[in-house]
Amino acid sequence: MRIPRNSRLFCLLISLSFIPPLCVIFGLLAYLNESMRICLPFSIERISLTAHRKLSCQPPSSSFLNRPYSTGLKGIMAQAEADAVNGNTIEEGRLAGFLRSQKESFLEDLKKGNAKGWTVVMGNEAGDLDSIASSISYSYLSSSLDAKQSIPLILTPSNLMTLRPENLLALKLSSVPLDSLLHSEQLSIPTNELSSKGVKFGLVDHNKLLPLFIPSSSNTNTTTQSPGPITNGHAAEGEDPVESIIDHHDDEHSHPNAEVREITVPTGSCASLVTKHFQDRWKASISGPAGIRGSPIPSELATLLLEAILIDTSGLKPNRKATPFDYASAKFLYPLSTLYSNDNPAHPQSNGQNGDVVEFSQDGSNIPQDLTSLTENLQTTKSDVSSLSTPQLLLRDYKEYLLPTSSSSYPTLKVGLSTVPLGLKVWLDKEPSGFESYLKEVELYMSEKDLDVEGILTTFSNSQGKHRRELALIVRMGSTLSGEEDAERVLEELKVGLESSGDILDLKKWNKDDKNSDISVWEKWNDKVVVWKQGNTKSTRKQVAPLLVSD
Repeated sequence: MRIPRNSRLFCLLISLSFIPPLCVIFGLLAYLNESMRICLPFSIERISLTAHRKLSCQPPSSSFLNRPYSTGLKGIMAQAEADAVNGNTIEEGRLAGFLRSQKESFLEDLKKGNAKGWTVVMGNEAGDLDSIASSISYSYLSSSLDAKQSIPLILTPSNLMTLRPENLLALKLSSVPLDSLLHSEQLSIPTNELSSKGVKFGLVDHNKLLPLFIPSSSNTNTTTQSPGPITNGHAAEGEDPVESIIDHHDDEHSHPNAEVREITVPTGSCASLVTKHFQDRWKASISGPAGIRGSPIPSELATLLLEAILIDTSGLKPNRKATPFDYASAKFLYPLSTLYSNDNPAHPQSNGQNGDVVEFSQDGSNIPQDLTSLTENLQTTKSDVSSLSTPQLLLRDYKEYLLPTSSSSYPTLKVGLSTVPLGLKVWLDKEPSGFESYLKEVELYMSEKDLDVEGILTTFSNSQGKHRRELALIVRMGSTLSGEEDAERVLEELKVGLESSGDILDLKKWNKDDKNSDISVWEKWNDKVVVWKQGNTKSTRKQVAPLLVSD
């Protein structure tokens, strides 16, 4: 039977009339707090996990409960502090048990004055997730698969771990409590005495032993790294204490006799190279009838490595540093990790029982939604620096270098480079007096670090979601540079050198402030400060440091 036209119009109007009440209902569901809330009696986590948590009465399924994602710095820090006060602990697995056991045994041997046979594995001093994940994983895998006596050493002081909330999130997802980690300040002896007690070193995410581990007789500066070969980076009697190196930075040509020396450039993440180094033996360990369940390698270790790869490659995007090495390692790790579930039909084909690789295309088109969501949460957590002060922002991702010069007045300058996930305009808006108070805080930070030059490398997304970078240099008088003339000369020479880098950095004038003024606030201080927009957003500190501190 045919419905008259007027009747069809009437039905349409009736249907549309339900939309406003539904919007009000869903708005109330999202607005009401946990104790007052009305909720949906069914699951909607397949549509959106965020919407499910807000609107559904049902708890997330077990596969989602294994992924306690957080959404910001304040939440991560508040939870970490609350856990410490209340004595709450996360559920620990074999990885955490290994870390605790190794920490206790190593400190006991060190206390006895004999740590021979131990290998201390460490990342670089910036303390990013790649360094921490690589050092933890290399230690576990070399101990389990190569029968080495290894322990990871975290160079970030324990009281500064909250400056990198993405590390806290990743460690929690891998069931690694912070108190299971060994930090350098917990050692009973100075770091430059470790080799004298028989300790060997494994380097990941850098390829030259940091001066703070070199005996005083060999190196008088124990706080700063130099870009060139170490003149005497060896232990007593000429023996090099570095026995292994796995890295994705440019080769600094140190420790040529290391037993393992694998430096692969370009690679998005050092964690990919750690995975590659152990992959054959790891795969053999799961080839038995019990499959993954019979492996000595816990699934949370694969999760930790995978998290580092994801955050360093922006979720395995090919135009954001991901290389074939990263894809190959991610394919291997994913079905072994706690993130993988056989029951999820959205996953690429793999039985996940014997380490069969999951096929990801290298154009990033079929990366599982689990990994995409995890990447977004890690990056969101990393980028939320709203509660950090200027000194904390400068410290959270920081490295030091020595700059040799041709001047007899200042033959060597101390340079700091800080990578900050915040645009300068937003940063200056946070300061009570804008640029003036910003510069005052930076100079105080430089004074505490005894720096002559501080480089600030910002990385952020603009309002259109496009990736942007800026580069600022600040020169300080009072340490090596005694007068304004020296400071201006150094700044000008560095400026000319960086601007001549061409497409490597593609530097352009920064003009984001004082638009109604004839002169930029930065130009008012051009005797000590210079700032650029960086056109080539793919160039990071890896590219800036060699340009800045080369001979």
